[in-house]
Amino acid sequence: MKGHHSIKMGSSKLLLLLTVVGLNSCKIADLRTSAIDLQAPDREKRAMALLERAINSQGFDVLAQAETYSFEATDNWRGLMAVFNPFPKDNEVMEMRFRTQTFDSQFNYKNAKVSKMYGVQSFRYYEIEEDGTPKFRNKKSLRFTLPAIQYLFELPLRLQKAPIVKYAGTTAVEGVTYDLVFATWKSLEPNEEFDQYLLYLSQETGRLTFANYTVRNAYLPTPKHIYGTIRYEDLQENEKGVLYPTTLYIQINKLKRNRRWTHKMSIDHLELNSFNSAILYPNKDLKFLGDAKN
Repeated sequence: MKGHHSIKMGSSKLLLLLTVVGLNSCKIADLRTSAIDLQAPDREKRAMALLERAINSQGFDVLAQAETYSFEATDNWRGLMAVFNPFPKDNEVMEMRFRTQTFDSQFNYKNAKVSKMYGVQSFRYYEIEEDGTPKFRNKKSLRFTLPAIQYLFELPLRLQKAPIVKYAGTTAVEGVTYDLVFATWKSLEPNEEFDQYLLYLSQETGRLTFANYTVRNAYLPTPKHIYGTIRYEDLQENEKGVLYPTTLYIQINKLKRNRRWTHKMSIDHLELNSFNSAILYPNKDLKFLGDAKN
């Protein structure tokens, strides 16, 4: 979920951007582990069972049955990393709305003096001013970021549909043992078209705690060897029994302590079916893509 918006960058921020972009590498990020069994089926039974356990243990089976969901969120970018913030404002409360297992979503700032909606419909970005007229714009940052936030929030549900899902061994982190599940598309080997994911699922609870993910098609030039990590923390249960993280720490490359983050998203007040999905579709002529990307 990396990006930037049209803020005025000082010389130090511009230098940071050029430095990060310039750190390119021919090596492509590869999240496979040595424990992956090359002889096992692409959708390995053990891995699929672990994903199903994660979904059920967190009540995401309930989330899957909801047509829509919403929550309040703030996204806080640290220090010079604020240059990559894709949102118009930093660390202000957003009311975010999603259609489950699609890429259609929108948000507004809860405390803004002037009402304005920002959204993505069928991978087209739009803004709706107070007069209610949608204006579709070419804004790559939010066109990428809103679907990415939704995908990473729903991650166990989304990866259940991946064509390659493999058991990737175990690891211990901070005194807890995790089963690892690897997921990707097209080929087990890394390819430049599709992302890889590595999920850390608690052996004790079955819940998703951490995830590594690649970003093959970022809207900004991104070094091929760079990948991201999320810490899903501070779980809270909503009234329907969905157990969701209220703090997501986003980190660069390998898993680190939660104080080592580039940006932090805080989530609260998860509600299911609290609005009509029709509001996510201001252009009735756009083809509905669902969970497809084109």
